[in-house]
Amino acid sequence: MFGYVRIYKPELKVGEYEQYQGVYCSLCKQLGKSCGQTARLSLSYDLTFFALFRMALDDGCPRFERGRCFLHPVKKRPCCASNDHIRFAADASALLTYYKLRDNIQDSGPVRRTALHAIQPPVALSRRRAAVRQPELEQAVRTYLEEQNRLEMEQTPSLDAAAEPSARLLSYMAALTARDDRERLILERFGYCLGRWIYLIDAVDDMAEDLEAEGYNPYLLARGIHKGEGAEQAIREAREYSRLTLNACLAECIAAYNLLDIRHFDGILRNVLEWGMPAAQERVIQGQYHKEKRDPAVLPSEEKEDQGKIAGKV
Repeated sequence: MFGYVRIYKPELKVGEYEQYQGVYCSLCKQLGKSCGQTARLSLSYDLTFFALFRMALDDGCPRFERGRCFLHPVKKRPCCASNDHIRFAADASALLTYYKLRDNIQDSGPVRRTALHAIQPPVALSRRRAAVRQPELEQAVRTYLEEQNRLEMEQTPSLDAAAEPSARLLSYMAALTARDDRERLILERFGYCLGRWIYLIDAVDDMAEDLEAEGYNPYLLARGIHKGEGAEQAIREAREYSRLTLNACLAECIAAYNLLDIRHFDGILRNVLEWGMPAAQERVIQGQYHKEKRDPAVLPSEEKEDQGKIAGKV
């Protein structure tokens, strides 16, 4: 996943922030346990949100405990006890990371392709472990992302067509916890709009990079943007053009969410939907997100440090 589905810390209560960190830390531990230590590098805010979202619909109350990990050996930190939803999110992360890496290898130049090939074996091992536990999810991820790759190879200029596989994949994943037909319809719509938003905002964020590398980007094709004089202004206009579509996707996500019976973590989930995602979207539209990638005013303050420590351990 891409990391745009995140909290907005200034508007989050202290207790809710500790719960969020607890789920984030639990997912990190579960990735190492289920998929191998290298898989912890795939830890993302998107799958943390997904784990929270699944738990929020469950009647059972998530249990939190204080514990240590190798990143924080001295001070105990709140951590969500492992459960089926966190284990599922860890497997989903491993599967999505593998197919995203495979797509990046195909799209990259010779130098970057060589570097990506070097990390493919441990990522492939994580995928195999996850696929044993989640064969149907693995099939869905492979099917939808292969369709995504086909559309990109065909250089489709349609934003709707380009975003469709990601939207359908998230729709499928969101609906897996549905308990009746009504809830399934709502979850399918929520996941569809979320997946569409994620794909489109990533395309907006990557416009300048894709233009320079001559890579596929539906906004560049739809707007007829080419290298040369005026390209920078054209990209700025395309970012503004994306605002209406992104806002519509986000509004539908929130509308679907409001129809659900949320049992836990409502404050955190609303913070992501109503504050975190709009903040990330605005930074992308302003051309800031791709340059910075991390904002300590918005994100868990220790995440960047933790990722560096994880990288040094695996």
